[in-house]
Formats: sequence, structure tokens, C-alpha cells
Amino acid sequence: MPSLTNQECVQRMGLAPDSATVRGLIFNAVFKLVKQHHGDAAANDLRSLISKKPLVDFFSYPARDFLQVLFKAAEQLSPQYGSREAAIRACGAAAVGGFFDSGVGRTLTSIIGKGDPKRLFSNAPTAYSTTVSYGRRECTVLGERKLCLRFTGDMQPVEFHQGLLEAALRGVGCQGRVEVRRLGLDEADYLIEW
Repeated sequence: MPSLTNQECVQRMGLAPDSATVRGLIFNAVFKLVKQHHGDAAANDLRSLISKKPLVDFFSYPARDFLQVLFKAAEQLSPQYGSREAAIRACGAAAVGGFFDSGVGRTLTSIIGKGDPKRLFSNAPTAYSTTVSYGRRECTVLGERKLCLRFTGDMQPVEFHQGLLEAALRGVGCQGRVEVRRLGLDEADYLIEW
């Protein structure tokens, strides 16, 4: 797997339309992860790349800004996680934790219930549309304990979504794995088994 680089960040930013946004809660989850490992000053420095003020969880902010934050956080966190890729997966896992702790996430979890990944992931297109304004997600059930999520028009690194989806599995009380099949810089299949 090739290493994530700053050049890739620039390429991904080029894929993001001006209208592409990410909710503040996703940014804040990454800031919180950096704070846990490096303290308040590091988290504040990271946030200052894009804003002097705290971000509001349910406000939307440019996806290009999130890419800058994500790649810089991966650089800062790679010593703790062993690589930039692993750090980006950890940021994805933190983001789903932030989502499930939000009002929308708690509501979704109560509707879905524990132990039902198929139901959770069949609602992934709706869940993603509440947090980002871009891309499309489709769920295809492949068996009793296996499905595929196809993401198109999504400029985030696959490692981010892989970490998020793995944490979502754990969030509903299931062990499993998420295998990634890259189809392009902004398209991938996520094969999920539990």
C-alpha cells in the first residue's frame, strides 16, 4: 500500500467541489484525538490551520479544510499509530465515535439496535448524508454476514472510511473486518464481513 503523502492531500483537495462540506463534529473528533496524544496546544495548532474559533458540531465546513486537518493530524499521530495510514484509520474511528455520541447518532443507534451490522450499514448512505454534502454511497448485501458499500465521488482517503466502518462494527457489538478495493482516487468498495 503506497504511503499517504502531502501530494495526495493536494490531489484530493482538487477533487473536492467548492460546495463539498463536512460537519464540525468530524473535525472535532480529529482535534480530540490529537489532544489525547499531544495535548491542548497541538489540537489548537491543528485547528488554527483553518479557524481561530472552535468549530460547531452541526455546522458545515469546507471538505478541503478537513483534508488539510486530516493529513496534518496523520503526520502528527503517525508515531503513535506506526504509520500515516494507521493514523488516518484512527481518525476515522474517532469520527464514528463522535457521530454515535451526537444526537443524530444516538437516534440512529436506537433505531438500529445492537448486533445488527446489516441494518446499520444499509443505513450508511443516510448516515453519511447527514455528515457530508458530497459523494454517493450504495449498499449491496452479499450474504447473511457480508455486504459491500460503494463510495463514489468521495475524496477522503480509504483508510479514513475503513477505520470508521471498523469502529461502526464494534459500535454495534460485532467483530469483523473491512476490506478495501480501490477503484479510483474518489471511488472504492468496502467489503464488510462479521
